[in-house]
Amino acid sequence: MTGTYMRSEVRRTFRNPRYLIFALAMPLILFAAFGAAQSHNHLSGITVSAYIMVSMATFGAMSSVFSTGGAIAFERAIGWNRQLRITALTGRAYVAGKGFAGFAVAVPSLVLVFMAGALLSHVHLSAGRWLLTGVSILLALLPVAALGVWVGYMAKAQSVQAISGGVYSLLSLLGGLWVPVTVFPHWVLDIVKALPIYWVAQAGRQALSGSWVGWEGVAVLAVWTAILGAGAARAYKRNSASS
Repeated sequence: MTGTYMRSEVRRTFRNPRYLIFALAMPLILFAAFGAAQSHNHLSGITVSAYIMVSMATFGAMSSVFSTGGAIAFERAIGWNRQLRITALTGRAYVAGKGFAGFAVAVPSLVLVFMAGALLSHVHLSAGRWLLTGVSILLALLPVAALGVWVGYMAKAQSVQAISGGVYSLLSLLGGLWVPVTVFPHWVLDIVKALPIYWVAQAGRQALSGSWVGWEGVAVLAVWTAILGAGAARAYKRNSASS
C-alpha cells in the first residue's frame, strides 16, 4: 500500500504544470541566461558557470521538495487526508509518501541543470563527483523538506501557494542562490550562516570543488532538521487530533 501510494504521488507531481515550470523549466532558463557564458570567470574557487549551475540546481530541487507543503494543504482542505486514514495507509506513511515524492522529483531538476552545465559551459567532472554534488544537495535539503511539511499543516489551501512562494524566494536570496552572499553586510552574513539554507547551497558548491561543508555546516543542518522536524510532527499530530 505504501509503495503504491509513493509511486502515485511521484506520477501526480510529474503531471503538475507548476512542477514543470518552477522545478524544471525555470532553473534551466535562468542558468542559460546568466551562467552559461561565464565558464572562464571564477567565484569562490570554482567557475562562475559552475557556481550558478549549482545555485539553479539547488533552486529547482528546493522547489520540488518544498512543494510537499502545498499538496498537503490542498488535500487537508478537501478532506482527502481524512479519507486516506480509513484505509490501510497510516498517517506516517502519508507524510513519508509526500516527502519521498518531493525528493524523487527533485532529482530530474538536478540532472537537467547539471546536463546544461556540462553541455553549455563545459563543466567537466567525474561521474562520482557529479553524484556526490547531487547527493550533497539532496541531503542538505532535509530541513527544507521538514519546513514544507510544517507549512502544509499550518497554512490554509487558499494561502499556501503565496506563503510557499514567499518563503522559498526568501530562502533563495538568503542562501545565495540569486546573488552571492558576499554582497551582504557582515552582520547579515553572520545571521545567514546560522540558517540551514546557506549550507544547502554550500553543500553542492563544496562537493563540486572536492570539499565539504565541514562540521559547522553539518551541525547547523542537523539542528534545524531536528527543530523543523519536531514542528512538522507537532503540526501533524494536531491536525490528526482535530480531524
